[in-house]
Amino acid sequence: MKNPWTIVALVLVVALVGSVLLQFGYNMIFVTPVAYETTKGGDGKLTEMLYLSDTLEDAYFEDADTVSQNLEGALERIDIREDCADFTACGLIRFYLENEHRLAEENKAEIKRCLTGFKYWMDQYDGRADSMCHWSENHQILFAVTEYLAGKEWPDASFADGKTGEEHVGFAKERINAWMEQRFYYGFNEYYSNNYYPENIAPMANFIQFARAEDSAMVERMKIVMDIIWIDIATQSYKYVDESGNTQYAFMSASGRMYMDNKSSDDTGNRLRHYINLVLQNGEEYKTVDNRFFVCFKRMYESTVNGEPIYEVPDVIKEIFNDESEKQIVKSSNGLTLSELVEYGLVGQDVNQIMMQMGMEAFTNKEVIDNSITYLRKNKLFNNEFLNDFKLVNLWPLTLTNTLGFVSGLINPSTNGKTIQRANVYTYQTPYYSMSTSQQYFAGDYADQHQVNISTLASNLSIYTAQPMRNSSRGQYWVGYGRLPYSVQDENINISIYTIPEKIGMLEPHIVKYTHAYFPVGLFDEVITDYLDQGFIFGRKGDTYIMLHAISDGNGKLMFKNDMSGVSAEDLESDRSKIKDNVREMIESSGDLRYDLIFEGGSTHAWITELGSIEDGSFNDFINKMLENEFNFDNMLVNYESNGKTYSVKYDEYFKLNGEIVDTNYARYENDYVDGKVERGADVIEFSFNGKTLILNYNEGKREN
Repeated sequence: MKNPWTIVALVLVVALVGSVLLQFGYNMIFVTPVAYETTKGGDGKLTEMLYLSDTLEDAYFEDADTVSQNLEGALERIDIREDCADFTACGLIRFYLENEHRLAEENKAEIKRCLTGFKYWMDQYDGRADSMCHWSENHQILFAVTEYLAGKEWPDASFADGKTGEEHVGFAKERINAWMEQRFYYGFNEYYSNNYYPENIAPMANFIQFARAEDSAMVERMKIVMDIIWIDIATQSYKYVDESGNTQYAFMSASGRMYMDNKSSDDTGNRLRHYINLVLQNGEEYKTVDNRFFVCFKRMYESTVNGEPIYEVPDVIKEIFNDESEKQIVKSSNGLTLSELVEYGLVGQDVNQIMMQMGMEAFTNKEVIDNSITYLRKNKLFNNEFLNDFKLVNLWPLTLTNTLGFVSGLINPSTNGKTIQRANVYTYQTPYYSMSTSQQYFAGDYADQHQVNISTLASNLSIYTAQPMRNSSRGQYWVGYGRLPYSVQDENINISIYTIPEKIGMLEPHIVKYTHAYFPVGLFDEVITDYLDQGFIFGRKGDTYIMLHAISDGNGKLMFKNDMSGVSAEDLESDRSKIKDNVREMIESSGDLRYDLIFEGGSTHAWITELGSIEDGSFNDFINKMLENEFNFDNMLVNYESNGKTYSVKYDEYFKLNGEIVDTNYARYENDYVDGKVERGADVIEFSFNGKTLILNYNEGKREN
């Protein structure tokens, strides 16, 4: 007779395996992602009406049928809960509050029905699954402010989840306060993003203008955070004169989230140019911009109470924009590392914890994955298209024992690369150019939409290097990285060392075994390609010069992809179709299609970028000097000498300048606009420049300027 304990053990094992298989099968069959058909017309004519509403006569609003037709697309987008419907809701609540007094009752009823039927946060499950992104930094404040304003407007109404408007005001206030506090003390997770900052500014502007008097303390804190975002823009903007003779400000910096158009030029991707021109009263173009986010800010910025503006960008920030110094060095720190997230008690199920964690786009990292699964399961979020893959690990043995963190640490899935961690950013600006780097930023990790280094030479020309995340036939070729470099900068020199992946990582579809640079030949005034076989290329734009030098531990070869033998015309057209339309048009109009500078060969690559200008001599002088500079690359160590300085950069180990270790662990602010340093977590921040001062005291909710 068999040992009965053996039989019991066998039965338990079979039951365990069977239950896991049943749960897995259920997840795969029944937990399907929700992908609503997107609206064909986007916002319909909401943006147009919002833009024109301060000039429209009252008679326009008496035609309720026409207004209803113009609102149709916007209402539909919010009703079906299409992803980014919160963008539309942000404009809709402003349109309502600006025009409530002259809207027909049926139009007001339509808007009320729509906004009270919306879902404003992940824990407000009302029986409808959706695929909206609530969690990233910009979406957090967009949803919360609109929820606050809708709740204030209709306090007794029953919202989609059965809670009243008054209750929703309480929910929204909690999230708004958490968001503001995190931005003040830790900075922006989507740091220096010329794409996403407008999506923060619009709801902030709505809150500042429309929040009720009883929440005046919150409004003052929102103004403080608005000042912080404008400090970011001012300190990271390179000033130049455009072809019309107007001064422009290129907000182009190393960033946590950028797309190809955002980082290729100020002309194609700086979504904040109109905002800056409005604030500095520079030119007239901003007056005709009908972008819904910009209209929210412009309307707020031009509003007054008793003749006084409700918000003004402080004078000291305007002075910083126009700093005439021959060179500016700005050091800053934004965000938290995953270890700091744990250290500060920000991993958990409370609203402020989830906001900080998911605002960093941290989901699968070992420090947070158990917390993520708990939250997603509790709030029935596995049907969300963005989150549906988490069903694969929503298995009770893993969740019950909290072992997903161990598994994540063991297999290191590529999804870990979505996380935006603390960035210590070094920015160097002269009248001729700007260079910016997230110093020593998590070398070798996967990445998503990060841009670790960037050099801006003109309004239509910025240069950057990367190890591509995807090949050109699969899109995302110019966004983010496959593996992050070990990237460091001192003044006008950046050194970035890349490891070329040998094998595909977990959940990574494929790998690209080369590095490349965005280097659009036709946008330069002069390009020297005579030294490609030595790994050099030189460019001149006006009075600004650039050198790129690519080095490999093997037989590296530097060439333009467009020049590669065996590349068909169809492939080249496919490559061009994968870049942003406005960037492609800019390149094609230049008359030279060379822009993708490939470096392949060997297992590690180093790229040295050095900028110069006419103040260093002629372009030929610059080239000769660069060719004479001493360098070597061995065992993942770059040694480089230039301008009387010696650089030693060892991959993921150290950055030495003239033999001394460079400390890149920056304070919150280190620049000429603060007194020494402003430490991370400071309650009071003081900026001073050109006789102007701004003191921000978040704890007391006071701003003095």
